[in-house]
Amino acid sequence: MRRGIWFVGAVAIFAALGCSVPTAPDCVGFTPTSPEMICVTGSARYFGIEGGFWAVGGDDGKTYDPLGALPAAFRHEGLRVRLLARVRNDVLSFHMAGPIVEIIEIRQL
Repeated sequence: MRRGIWFVGAVAIFAALGCSVPTAPDCVGFTPTSPEMICVTGSARYFGIEGGFWAVGGDDGKTYDPLGALPAAFRHEGLRVRLLARVRNDVLSFHMAGPIVEIIEIRQL
């Protein structure tokens, strides 16, 4: 009986933790509201392949390819930015640089 109670308690804790959307400490001011939303801190980068495009090189080592384009005000090589974005697994790109993201909000650091 005790084993069953411990098991149910552990499942409840894991379920509660799994349902929360974590916010990285460096993403103050951005609040992801769903699991496909991410907060990224990184630098603007220009890639000369496929006609050229701007993306964000995240501090996590990934390159994030903005759906449409990186806003013109942020197209400066090495510019530090923080963005709130939605990962778009339902679209494809010729860039093949990394995850395609729909920028919700972007700020210069």
